[in-house]
Amino acid sequence: MFFDRSERAKRAKERKAELKELKKTMLSGGCDKARVTAHLKEFDDALDAGGAARDDYENARGHLENARGAIRKLLDCMAESPVSEVKERLKNLVAELGEVYHDCSIREDDLDFRSTMTSLKQMVEEYADSTAKAQTVAGNTFASILLRSELENVAAVLDDAAGWGAPDFFALGYYLGHEERASLKEMENEQRNTYVAAYCKEHFLDAFMEECAKAGVTERVQGMMERYIC
Repeated sequence: MFFDRSERAKRAKERKAELKELKKTMLSGGCDKARVTAHLKEFDDALDAGGAARDDYENARGHLENARGAIRKLLDCMAESPVSEVKERLKNLVAELGEVYHDCSIREDDLDFRSTMTSLKQMVEEYADSTAKAQTVAGNTFASILLRSELENVAAVLDDAAGWGAPDFFALGYYLGHEERASLKEMENEQRNTYVAAYCKEHFLDAFMEECAKAGVTERVQGMMERYIC
């Protein structure tokens, strides 16, 4: 965590220095000072928010992949594994599933997933109670069947989410700086990704890139977007 904060602070400092030089170049290229100042403020804010959104997204996706792998191992091995080992794996799985949330992946306000999680936790508790004296999951067939069914339900949701495309994080950062986050919650993944990209293009990016083209800094700006977000 300390490393993450230090790295973000370093990147922010580098970004500020680049923006300062970019502003000088754009002004010397004949761009309007007030417009450049306003555009670069928006650009900086979107880079900052977009970078943070990407970091959070990658973190959530990492936990999602860990959870998928944990479920596969449980389904493959739980019938032959000692109860104590299965319990520990289930505990770790529940912890991973608590970290999979992101606005552009599985959302915290996704009622279907929350219901599935509640059901899984209940199954885990019932399994722990019913196998307290058993040496393997096979020692309690009923608990094994119920738990396996619930794990398969969770796996199906995770497999579906794993196939979703990532958003344009610069566009997402810009959008979140101007609109309420909750406005995206009813949208399907591709619809949301298309919407935030179009919103950013219409309200900022087209005009900003036009100014960049006048000053001959288009590639420079695109490079900054790649370095600080992609």
